[in-house]
Amino acid sequence: MNDNFDLYEYKDQLKSKLREQSLTGRDASTKVIAFLRDSIYPKLDGAGMDEFIIDMCKHMDVEPPAYRLGEGSGPRQKVVSLDDLTFDLLDSMFDDITPGIGGLRFPTNTDASYMVGDEQDLERWKIDTKSKYGNINMKIDVEASSPWERIKVLDDTFIQDKNDYIDSKAQALKDESTL
Repeated sequence: MNDNFDLYEYKDQLKSKLREQSLTGRDASTKVIAFLRDSIYPKLDGAGMDEFIIDMCKHMDVEPPAYRLGEGSGPRQKVVSLDDLTFDLLDSMFDDITPGIGGLRFPTNTDASYMVGDEQDLERWKIDTKSKYGNINMKIDVEASSPWERIKVLDDTFIQDKNDYIDSKAQALKDESTL
């Protein structure tokens, strides 16, 4: 063994090496942010930065800052309780709600949907749904590819009732076809 060997110095060196090799969540996020600031941000103009931030927020399932959305733009997805769901909120998120002509397809606990084109339609749907399921949460998704996916109920009992209805209907149709 080396006469000049200092156990405490060696221990400190080992700890330092281990810290360099391991990474905590905070360390990782700090390194990613440093990379973004040095390599990505300088290449983006104002609109590009807004688009980048909005996409990153969407990826992390959080709402982007309002100042990044631009004038007249709202969040692209939102989760709200039934009590907080208003026609004004829907109207601010969707451009294609036309009273009497077209609206949004709201889910029911069957395989049908309920068309909401104005405040009265929404209130009827809310009263009926709340009487059966309480103050459930809804997901509003402006960018959903299907009109049936724009409004979703996030309640396990509601989803199970809908699935049970669909399964029962499928079984009835199957039984009828074997007669």
